[in-house]
Amino acid sequence: MWRSFKTWFQVITTVFAMMALLASTYAWFTANREVETSVATARTGEEKLELQISAYGGSSFQSQESVPIQQVNQTDAGDLMPVSTDDLTNFVYVPFTQDGQATVFRQVENEQYYYHGRVYLRAVGSGWNSGTKLNLYLDQSDDILGSDVDGTMLNAARLGLKFDGGSPVILKLSESSNASANQVLHTVVNGQTLGANQVLHSSGGSVSPVTDPGASAEDYTVTFENNGIQVPQNALYSMELNTIYPVDIYFYLEGCDPDCSESITLKQADLFLAFYGVISQ
Repeated sequence: MWRSFKTWFQVITTVFAMMALLASTYAWFTANREVETSVATARTGEEKLELQISAYGGSSFQSQESVPIQQVNQTDAGDLMPVSTDDLTNFVYVPFTQDGQATVFRQVENEQYYYHGRVYLRAVGSGWNSGTKLNLYLDQSDDILGSDVDGTMLNAARLGLKFDGGSPVILKLSESSNASANQVLHTVVNGQTLGANQVLHSSGGSVSPVTDPGASAEDYTVTFENNGIQVPQNALYSMELNTIYPVDIYFYLEGCDPDCSESITLKQADLFLAFYGVISQ
């Protein structure tokens, strides 16, 4: 079990999510998944705070050290078809290709072709000022994200996070690219061939190319140096204390990414995702 206990002034716990990923593509993939948490507490004077994780929300919320990610959709996590999205809501896929290019796109129904799971977080606190919030970040200090991975698969993968009521965050799991021989520009919209850093926006039954919203994981990651902590400008989410938040977790292959090619068929990886909390007042 991965454990990490860190405190820095009013900084609290690190929460780990672990997924074993197996990708099986068809040109244009999947997840045995489990969540492990390290629950730590921070205390300053009479102030107390604990970050908790549960497999279920509402009255069924039960803080545990290790909980499974509850899959929301019915997709077979052993075979994920490449899809494209810019909002984690409207996904499109390619029903067939012509001469190796995708020119026909359909809306994904019933959340097929990508993995969608959910866990629940709660920051339990007392003694804090009214309006105190907990900002969530990523923690890769133990080489958590992308540890023991096959980079050729993760170069085309995306990790999407949706926090209740917040804007979705789409993360690139790798800043590397596959060898040029294993890259393909295979998406064509209205005669325009999409290049790197473009995905599809779907609305009203039609699609249009937009800039890939996938951000570097480093933009949301805290770093530790000289017994200090550097907090990035961007937070994944800002949590009210003593409130349960569902966290929707998406894993998918971005079909418009040039790295999404037959070269990543039947690839396998272990992914460890860690959240780090910092009090914001």
